[in-house]
Parts: sequence; C-alpha cells; structure tokens
Amino acid sequence: MKIVYKLALCLLPFFPLQLFAQSGIYSQAIDKTGISLRGGTMILGDVTATFPSDGMVVVHFDGECYASVGDRIILAATNTGDWAVLDGQVSVETSKAGFGRPFSHTRVYPVTAGIHTYNAVAQNAVETDGNGMASIYGTLTVEYFPDSGTSTLNVNTIAFSGDVTDSKVVAQQFIHANGPGNIVLRFDGYLTSAPGDRIVLAASNTPNWSFNDGNVSVEAVNEGDVDENSFSHTRVYNVPSAGEYTYYGVSQVYGETGGNHMVSIYATLLIEYFPTSGSEKILFQGFTLPAIDLNGQSTEITTLTLDAPVAGKVMVGLDGYMTASQGYQIVLAASNNGLWTNQDGSLSLEALDNDQNRYSFSHTRVYNVAAGSQTLYAVGQIFGGSGNETADLFGELTVKYIPNSSTAVHDLYAGKNEFDIFPNPSKDIVHIAFNNPLGTQNKIQILGMNGHLLREYPGNSKDEINIDLSTLSPDVYWIKVGEFAKAVVKM
Repeated sequence: MKIVYKLALCLLPFFPLQLFAQSGIYSQAIDKTGISLRGGTMILGDVTATFPSDGMVVVHFDGECYASVGDRIILAATNTGDWAVLDGQVSVETSKAGFGRPFSHTRVYPVTAGIHTYNAVAQNAVETDGNGMASIYGTLTVEYFPDSGTSTLNVNTIAFSGDVTDSKVVAQQFIHANGPGNIVLRFDGYLTSAPGDRIVLAASNTPNWSFNDGNVSVEAVNEGDVDENSFSHTRVYNVPSAGEYTYYGVSQVYGETGGNHMVSIYATLLIEYFPTSGSEKILFQGFTLPAIDLNGQSTEITTLTLDAPVAGKVMVGLDGYMTASQGYQIVLAASNNGLWTNQDGSLSLEALDNDQNRYSFSHTRVYNVAAGSQTLYAVGQIFGGSGNETADLFGELTVKYIPNSSTAVHDLYAGKNEFDIFPNPSKDIVHIAFNNPLGTQNKIQILGMNGHLLREYPGNSKDEINIDLSTLSPDVYWIKVGEFAKAVVKM
C-alpha cells in the first residue's frame, strides 16, 4: 500500500486540475403498507445528495397507491417535505376497495453546490370520507444536471382548464441542443375530467398525438367524486444536429365522448437533452402490444441491451397505458432480471369493469451495473382473476445510464490562487500555504477521487491554514480551492 501512495504522490501533484461535474442519479424505494395519512403531510422517504457544483435536479416520484373508498390521496415529489397546490402534487382516488391506482409526479429545482434533501410525501386531504389508510409503493428518484455538464434540461409546469374537444396543445417548451443526441420527453401529472369522456394525453415533438405508444388515456368514474387520475407519457427522440427544438404536451377527448369535454390538467412537461458525445447513454424502445397474453408467468414486454463501458447506475422507466377486461390483475414492472417483485418492485392494475378498463401507469427502478453488457426489461403478468387472459399494452421502456465517475477531471492549469500542501503524505494534519491571497469568496473543499464533496471550509484572508485529515480513511484525496485542486495522500 505504501508503494501505491508513493506513486500517487509522485504523479498527481504535478497536475493542478479543474473539475467539471457530470450528471448523477440517486434513488429511494418507497414501501409503505397500511399507513394513516390523516393529520398532516407524511414523508414517505427521502434522498440526500451532495452536489459538487450549481445546477438543476429532476425529482420524480411514481408508483402505485391503494386507498380507502371516499379518500383523495395527495402524492408529491418535493424539496420541502410538503406538497403544494396545482402542479405541486398529484391526486388519486378509487371507487373500489383493493384496487391500486398508479401515479407519477415530477418537479424540477435549481441547486447550489452542497448537500440537499428531497422527499416523497403523501396526505389524505380534500376528500376524507374513507378511513385515511393507504398503502403506497414506488420509487423516489433525483437526477442531477450540473451547470457545467454536457446534458441539459428545460421544463414547463402547467395548470390548464378548458375544452379539449379538439386536439389541444396544453404545454409547450423548447430546448437548445449543442449537437446530435437524444431528447427524453416526459409529460406527467394529474387531471380532473367528466365521466363519459376518455381523455388522451401525449408528450410529442409535434402539436398532435399519435395512436398506440404515442399517447396515454384515462377516464373518470363519476362526477365530483372519483374524477381524478394521474398520468405519465414518455417519448424519446433523436436530434440530428445543434439547434432549437420544440416539444409539446397535448390533450383531447377521443374514443368515448359522453361527457362535457372539459378538463383541468396540472402537470410537468420535462425535456432532457443528452448529447451523443457525452458519457451518459440513453436507450429506448416503444411497444404496441394489442391482445398480449400475459397468463401463467412473467412475460417480457420488451428489452433493451446496454453496453456499459464502466460501472455505473441505470434508471429504468416503464410508462404508458393498458386496457384489460374485468376480473384480472395485470402486474407490470421495470426490471433488471426479467422478473417482478412485490411492493415497490411492480404495479398491479385491475379494470373496474369492461368500460372503466384503461389506466396510465409509470414504474421506475434504479440499479447499480457493472461494466459490460446488461439487459433491462419491461415485464408483465396476469396474476389471479377469472377474466379474459389478454391485455392491450402501449408505452415506452427507457434506460438512462450514468457512469460512476460522476466528476470528470481535465488537465488544466492556471497560476492564480496556487497553493502548497505539506506534509504530503500525512497521517493527520496538513498545512496549506497560499502563494496568492485566498479571499473569502473561494471555499476550501476536500473531495474524493471521484469528485464527491466530503468536507467544506469557508474561505478566509489567511495565507496559511491547517486541515485535519485524521478521521478520513487512508486514500488519495483532492484539496480544491476555487477552481483548482491538488492531490493529498492520507496515510
């Protein structure tokens, strides 16, 4: 081990480095059975992450909720531990005990460098005629997009109320692409509609929706009570060159038009751009499967194969809509092994009757992956019941891969704000001498070799300071001042 340290000491200090952060993925499984949601907002789970630089985060909470008849369940991804009105939450309701209802909620927040916490929350509010008890299974994910990264995003949160007799653009947003790449477009949230209307919703690169995997659709059960549904629709598009690209959230009454055609939609239209030249990889596969037989065992709906150059994380998303006959539970899941598991490892949907028989769904899982070939799955299975043994499934399987090295290091040098570290290696205290005045605006940070922030000290006007490394494990670390860093070896 000492030989390794000597090599690191000889090689690394000759390269004062500037650090550029890349995207990251963080997640927390949500598995809550039989909890009371009365009396205030409940935090179901949280993600705490340290970001090395300013940027943006996408916080997404999706899964399934089992609730008491007569209760409206509020669900939200949030940075405050509480939910807000309109696009700050989604609502789901059930008209039959034991029927799970899918949900999907997305929020986007600016972040500064440092530690941040995000939550999945729930509450029984507004309609409370049931017992206030619920079971909620899903995944809370946080995607980090640093300002200095190659991947970017743009977002439009909407609160739309109006007539959707004809196809209507209810959300619109553009994004600038720096070169060829992939656009991941997600339109999710919730709506209130009239019974008798089937409401089509779509994320699209045109002001119109298309059939099969080009939309999702939902229906209200009865006016003023069970008339709210969450939805999620994802599409992935290739962009051939640099330029401005515009995307849309679209809605229309279609197929069943017995209501008043009025809707209220509270949603997020999210655009994520991943350049082909970046280290992140985006894989996607739409599926159009009318009358698929899911009886008997876990069935592959579709698969994607990832060739990971190094170890990392994948976020596997499955969303779309299904129709089925009354009497069967349809299990759906994003998976890394072709199988599903209970609770947060799957969704279980059931048609209320042969008219109220279509639901938009969203299921996300995050996995660690090794370097090499990996297969990711969308799976389904009919589980129990006595109805028709087929279902209609339309949707998209997406895979986002982020390498573990969440900070790329480039060999750049500048003479300003140089500093010396000694002794180096050190068992405990290191002495830092600044060759130029430091200034209070430049923080002093200790980073792991992967760029993750471990400690931070405020800047000051001193020419020299001491830093205690005694509680750190023996390893090579970066000491970063402003934009520049030097390696230090902890013995």
